Amino acid sequence: MRLHSSPERTYKSRNIDLNKEPPWEYTDDASSTGTGGGGGGDSATFRGVRHRPELNKWVTEIRPTSQKRKIWLGTYETPQEAARAYDVGIYYTRKKIPYNFKDSPDHLLNHPISSELPWETFAAMVKQKATSAAKRHRVNLQEATTQ
Repeated sequence: MRLHSSPERTYKSRNIDLNKEPPWEYTDDASSTGTGGGGGGDSATFRGVRHRPELNKWVTEIRPTSQKRKIWLGTYETPQEAARAYDVGIYYTRKKIPYNFKDSPDHLLNHPISSELPWETFAAMVKQKATSAAKRHRVNLQEATTQ
């Protein structure tokens, strides 16, 4: 079993208590450059986000509670983008775990997806919404840095 490590703590990847609040501070600031609080280096501290060092990218996927298959949410340039995508996955799969960002559900309330869709269609729509959320985060970050 692979261990994720950071300077402050070490978790077994499959034995994280998902009922606890995340060990980092929520941030509403789009210009935040940290990876969620504490970590640094190559390890993401956002829930559901992994670093692919060979690509120098961040990836995320989610398994809906009622399914054996995972929904691939994408590969992203920054851990914040991947965390936004994972929050979309949490929202649409209705998992009972905390979001990476407090404002994530507010951005998704007006964009429902029917859970009655066939699996492949549902998974594709969730991935599309996740990609859109990550892109919005990137655009908001770029706008904040140019002002």
